[in-house]
Amino acid sequence: MISSIFLVVLGFGAVALLVTGALAPIETLSWWAGWTESEIADEDAPVPVQENADRLYIVYLSGVASISGRFLIPREKAFIKNLKARFPKAKVISDVFPYSPSGLPLLESPRLFDRLWRWVQYLKLEGRTALLAILINMRNIFQVMISADHRYGPIFNQGAAKVIEGALTRAGYARGSGAPVVIIGYSGGAQIAIGASTFLRSRLNAPIDVISIGGVMGSDPGLQFIRRLDHIVGERDTVERFGAAMYPERWKAMAHSDWNAAKRHGRVVLHRMRNMAHAGVKGYFGRVKVDGVSNNDRTLDEVAAILAPDAPQATPPA
Repeated sequence: MISSIFLVVLGFGAVALLVTGALAPIETLSWWAGWTESEIADEDAPVPVQENADRLYIVYLSGVASISGRFLIPREKAFIKNLKARFPKAKVISDVFPYSPSGLPLLESPRLFDRLWRWVQYLKLEGRTALLAILINMRNIFQVMISADHRYGPIFNQGAAKVIEGALTRAGYARGSGAPVVIIGYSGGAQIAIGASTFLRSRLNAPIDVISIGGVMGSDPGLQFIRRLDHIVGERDTVERFGAAMYPERWKAMAHSDWNAAKRHGRVVLHRMRNMAHAGVKGYFGRVKVDGVSNNDRTLDEVAAILAPDAPQATPPA
């Protein structure tokens, strides 16, 4: 009986995935046309008191396993907690859902398959099956592909920029203050961080830096608008390598692409991490300690070293 129910749900999930993939551009175009009924940012909400213009603002965009900005996996939560401790004077924002141009989490209505995503999230949290959780990854991968697409990308990325700007504003960011903004994008979040930077740079009138943690990204025009991209890559990260091969404009032969032009101009800096994979206990946020240091700590140290010129650091709690 249980296996029959599982097969029915799996079949429904597969159909939902196919429909979601086919409709991925439609979600972007419907947002552009103003058909989206609800957005995560409330345009009429009161603007908070704007803070010191010299304060560093850090926005974290989760990977493709994300279902809502309010739900991070424990490894990511630990990373964010220690990042805040390391940079107490910075404002760290981690509640942005980057895989929708409206910022609407998968758990929220109105969505065609919102009940399915809630059920999949329940199973994922219960640890009962990893198979259905793959549906979340695949759905978000489609959105990353839309962000990197030269046809739909500018529309999607403009929406993502609006969502990020809304989160910054709620955190006290003053548009036009020139306060630096750093966007940390894990996995597919790096592509959306770069894509959104195209619009954030002009809207905020402030320098935008992007830190990619195992980023899967294309040769996006946003590379022309960021001050610098620090790309953290694990030696055993096959996902990142596959992502790089998937976009021909990142190949060395495409010398005049945005990616290769940014590399020539020194705006792309690679940081290679030994014995580090993309996800799991051996991934960037793994918390299993080897010789007293976890990958989570190593990734934090690398990010802190990148941010050090822009913000004072404090020793994180033991």
